[in-house]
Amino acid sequence: MHILVGLDDQGKAHASWFDEEDGDAVALAADLMDMALLDITNVELAEIAAKLPRGKLFESGKAFVPFVKRTVYDQLAKHFDEEFVTATASRVEAARVAAAEGYAKASKGEVPPRQPEDWSKLMVGDLVLATDDPDEGWFEATVLEQAADGRFRLRWCGWPELPDFTRAIADIALLHPKHAAA
Repeated sequence: MHILVGLDDQGKAHASWFDEEDGDAVALAADLMDMALLDITNVELAEIAAKLPRGKLFESGKAFVPFVKRTVYDQLAKHFDEEFVTATASRVEAARVAAAEGYAKASKGEVPPRQPEDWSKLMVGDLVLATDDPDEGWFEATVLEQAADGRFRLRWCGWPELPDFTRAIADIALLHPKHAAA
């Protein structure tokens, strides 16, 4: 058996066990996901593995590795090499700094809004097109909230002083993928 364990970019602990025959696939998943792969070589690891959820491998090469308590992660961390510990700490810190910078830029309006590829991926903060009257044209709007029944609360980008408005998804247009936000 193997244990796949690591921290995600938010510093949350993940760990699960995999069968011996999954060794090569689990090793690939460990590399792709910046996780440690521990072979169960002693009683302590076997006892921890017995309490972990079983992981699942995906065709993409990655794996489903559920959250675990930080205390479980800390027990497993005793078996990491120093290089992995250092690399993980650097990656988590870099993600924290990037998230803080992204939040600061977003709060100042410096981050361009996301443009969804299709309606199923429409999210709060996305840049879309909307109209009051199709004869007058379509204009950029920002999605503020997904309301009930496939409706979205929007705000005009060019006229933020106007009241927010609601449109059904069928009354929202997506920008061409190569459109650069103004």
